[in-house]
Amino acid sequence: KTKHTRLWTREQQPPPMAKLGEGDDRWIVKEREDGRNVNNWHWSETSYTEWAREKLGARFEGVAIGDGTRSAGKLLSLETMKGDVTVQSRKQKRFPLYELELTIRWEGQLFDASGGTAVEAKGRIKVPDLSEETYDDLEMTVLCDEETDAKRPLKELVRKEGGKAVRAACLAFVRELKETVMKGHEPPPQKAPPRERFNAGYVAASAETAKTGAVKVVYSYNPPPHVLYETLLDTQRIRGITASDASMSTEVGGKLMMFSGAVEGENAELKPFDGERAVIKWKWRFSTWQPSHWSTVLITMVKQDDGSTKLTLEQTGVPEDERERTERGWKGMLFEPMNAMLGGRVIGA
Repeated sequence: KTKHTRLWTREQQPPPMAKLGEGDDRWIVKEREDGRNVNNWHWSETSYTEWAREKLGARFEGVAIGDGTRSAGKLLSLETMKGDVTVQSRKQKRFPLYELELTIRWEGQLFDASGGTAVEAKGRIKVPDLSEETYDDLEMTVLCDEETDAKRPLKELVRKEGGKAVRAACLAFVRELKETVMKGHEPPPQKAPPRERFNAGYVAASAETAKTGAVKVVYSYNPPPHVLYETLLDTQRIRGITASDASMSTEVGGKLMMFSGAVEGENAELKPFDGERAVIKWKWRFSTWQPSHWSTVLITMVKQDDGSTKLTLEQTGVPEDERERTERGWKGMLFEPMNAMLGGRVIGA
């Protein structure tokens, strides 16, 4: 007979199981409001836009420009901030995405020989693009509310010294943003727009889906069209590119699933490379949209003279309040990782 070794003697009892609230924190499931995204393992997105508005506003308020001898100026305030700042989370890794357009108010004075104010001017500094690609080499335009020859020296002062101050403030903001994300700090909660519940998941309200917009993204890739066509329909390649679960199909009518279920769809039309172009058309939706609401994604891959591929994605029927999120997702979660894998660049949108 086979002998079995006891784990405990008759006098001993097995160790008691941990009581609720006393277990090892590493095994405690956290942030399970809907039970679908434990510890941010799957893709999720958190808005830092209002946090960014507050931080940038503080950095531009009352910043002195010039030495104060013959002229003086200062940055007054952040007048407008357009765009979004979000933090993407996937497999417990967090990284920020931001594309901002800024307008900063300024004022300045020129002094006469006695130290009195001879000329005063006010205006704006416009930063058209603050993003991960531009933050260390910002372009900006200095405008004066009233352009005159007398005020031109002040405008030049703001262009030189004010430009330095704006760049320094933006660099400091980006460092603070990345440090905040690395430390796992969350922004103060923001009031969410009205939502409806469906199968324990939040979806865009039916009134919101009536307003739709379009998304367009254009990339240039080094490989020829047939490589991109095969990549976008291959389950294993999409899993590798997105670092999440996926299920793709090479048949018309075949179902697709990406980002561990965050995206679902169907192949509506497939045209393999014919020597000139390849086409993929998807019936596509986020799983958090209304169950009956679908968008249409058309991906066209055209061969260029040098053998590379111009890829154009055009998506219609996107709920208006989801349009920016959708465009960021295409760029940050699919096409940029494809760039890293295949080689290429964004050439328009």
